[in-house]
Amino acid sequence: MLQEEEIYSIVKEDISNACDNLIRKANELGGYDNISVIIINKN
Repeated sequence: MLQEEEIYSIVKEDISNACDNLIRKANELGGYDNISVIIINKN
């Protein structure tokens, strides 16, 4: 549902809320199946 550029933008904008924001955006775009997100922050 999301293009790579959109995913990158959402994660870069707010890493602490990125999972919720990605799921919300995928649902807004008509997510018709299971939606999963995994973020690994390597510091």
